[in-house]
Amino acid sequence: MPSADNASNSAAETPGAAENEPTRITWRMSVRKLFTNRNFTVFLITNWIFASLQVAGQYFNLYLRDIGIPYIGIGALMSAMLIMVLIATAIAGYLADNYNRRNLAIITMVVNGLGFLLMSFAVNFWTAGLALFVIASSNFTGQGGTAYIYETMDRKHSGVAVSLFTLGTLFGLGPLFVIALMLNSGLTLVEAMRPIFFFGAVVYFVSAGVRVVWLESTKIRERQKSGGMLRDFLHENARGLRMLARVFPVFITVMMLDALSDSFYSFSNLFYVNETLAFGFGEINLMLLITLAVSIPITLYLGQVFDRHGGRRITVAVYSVMPFALSLLILARVVQYVAPATWVNYLHSLYPGLEVVFSLAFIAVATKATNDVLWGSVISTYVQKSLPRQELGKMLGLTTLLILVTGIFGPFISGYIYQTFLDATPLLVMAIVLNVMILIVLVTKSIEPRVKVEELEQETTTGPKLQPDATANK
Repeated sequence: MPSADNASNSAAETPGAAENEPTRITWRMSVRKLFTNRNFTVFLITNWIFASLQVAGQYFNLYLRDIGIPYIGIGALMSAMLIMVLIATAIAGYLADNYNRRNLAIITMVVNGLGFLLMSFAVNFWTAGLALFVIASSNFTGQGGTAYIYETMDRKHSGVAVSLFTLGTLFGLGPLFVIALMLNSGLTLVEAMRPIFFFGAVVYFVSAGVRVVWLESTKIRERQKSGGMLRDFLHENARGLRMLARVFPVFITVMMLDALSDSFYSFSNLFYVNETLAFGFGEINLMLLITLAVSIPITLYLGQVFDRHGGRRITVAVYSVMPFALSLLILARVVQYVAPATWVNYLHSLYPGLEVVFSLAFIAVATKATNDVLWGSVISTYVQKSLPRQELGKMLGLTTLLILVTGIFGPFISGYIYQTFLDATPLLVMAIVLNVMILIVLVTKSIEPRVKVEELEQETTTGPKLQPDATANK
């Protein structure tokens, strides 16, 4: 793996380059190559810490409910948070391409630490809102860290690299296990989550210090700016949107629809499992814990498959499971367990709550969560392989921005529907309909990039390549 200063040496690699090499690159070879870069190693380890604590975010809705916020209030908070994320993301890409990406990655850790610290003391709508506002504001600098690591990794190993980042989620087993112990000791969810948020804040601050000491800065691209900062910002983002429309017209549409579908599911799934299916917090925690343990090895394998064979067949295979998983979750209202009662009772005797692994709800939630991880890995790999390194900050920001445009109102709509019906079934049905629409698009349309990455990088460096007929008219 080249050092950060020499990362551009691998820029000429094509998305399919790994397939054409005479020697088959194994997963272990890719990992060994990636870890020869100290910047990649340091960033990966601190990102694992970040990802392991993000599992606490899955409890936000239940946590907010239990400190006394009504469902529509939770929906309003989540929509407001997404609005903040949208604003931050619109600016983040520009910052990532024009300012030191290393420093932006450090700031991201500090801001997340402050947000978790505030969340550990939240007692009502306003204090929880302030904590969520601070967490969302980390998106102003978040694209800097993502662009930093995408810039430094070797593109032909990017599938494995992206899957390695998802490995950090596996360390979320630690916080989930601690939460399980506290819940089993008789603590309420709020009492269990406060120390988790506080500990997370401390770890974020420590990780920021590690990045300060060990990460090296990368070069900031020099370019001719279009007037003042505001004018240049608008010009660069307009150019970036044109590039996305040119490279990923179908892919962007799919991601926007998926964001809306996911917002319906994310708001309602734990309410549904807890209130409608009557699973306790301990059982829900076991669902999340076991799901993490299962999903990560699959994701690691998928990264290598993507590097070797490309992504279209994988994308269709992964997404086809989504509507099936949501349908199982609805069916769980009728069919609680899929194993004989003797098996269920035996697991309960071994460890109270362990019988949840035989529940249809667990199968549905685990399947959906695993495929969400795989889907996120596929999206990240497509972006890293197909867009120019010099523009990664802006392009990542714009991609996220387009996703948020459709997902931003989802939580508020979800909160209103849930407050009205006190049932997640309408939201799950809406998500299934959107999933089926997306699957039809994936089967009938190609989501592959329409322009080669080498051509885009050449244009970024020297300007658009003239066509033969255009040259003849000169």
